[in-house]
Amino acid sequence: MRARTLALIVAVVAGIATTGPAVADRAVQRGLTLSADVAQIAVTPVPCAKQGFELRFGNTGRTAVYADAFLDAPAPLTLSRRLVSSYLPPGYTLKVQIAVNAPRGTAPGKYSITVKAGDQTLTLPVEVGVAPVDTTGNLARYVPVTASSEHLPNYPACGAVDGDRDSEHWGKTTGWNDSTRGNFPDWLQVTFDQPQTVGRVDLYTLNSKQYPAANYGLKDWDVQALVNGSWQTVTQVRNNTAPLTTSTFPPLTATAIRILTLSSNEGLTYSRIVELEVYQ
Repeated sequence: MRARTLALIVAVVAGIATTGPAVADRAVQRGLTLSADVAQIAVTPVPCAKQGFELRFGNTGRTAVYADAFLDAPAPLTLSRRLVSSYLPPGYTLKVQIAVNAPRGTAPGKYSITVKAGDQTLTLPVEVGVAPVDTTGNLARYVPVTASSEHLPNYPACGAVDGDRDSEHWGKTTGWNDSTRGNFPDWLQVTFDQPQTVGRVDLYTLNSKQYPAANYGLKDWDVQALVNGSWQTVTQVRNNTAPLTTSTFPPLTATAIRILTLSSNEGLTYSRIVELEVYQ
């Protein structure tokens, strides 16, 4: 017993670990910098809003480093990225766009986003405003929109419900295009916050000087409504060559409207919708 006790005392005095291997503390990285291109972020609580900030993540040290920046935001705010991890040469500043969004119903007020990297902390104030209200009767504005696929970054589903009907803006600021060339059907869907009475759907397909509807627009599609949890085809469009098609049907109560695209005037290529509008 005395021999075991003496051995333990010697091990402690000599700095020998008796319970496992020693683990060195990871040094806090220094010389990193954090900044943003704005002093405050304005957020509108609607789907598809283009808002956020440019994170500037730099290295002022003399040697290159691998570094991480951790981003945090309080619920219900959402960030497009929670981690930025990069190799940073000496004197280099990485610029990363961070989208900041809030769902409909988010209480207006002041929030904040925190970014941490090494020994640096950046706090960005966020001002959430009042959600806009559509005054035209278009039920597809300011509600969530999804699609079977998106040809990103220029043709997101959001481009078909942004209020812009101008095909000359196609691929620049508006319009949805799927990403599965030659594979039909595709679909574009808007989902309401609560059940809505629906009886009319307006669909603007691609029709610019360069890409006329008769050659590039949607040719065949079904209009479907989600009623009591089941999809119902309420009307069909066939052999379309017009830039705008208005479909009317007996009013019904639905929680979502979906355009099921079946073919294009270009042939086996893509589904193209400039704007989708839904009315009572």
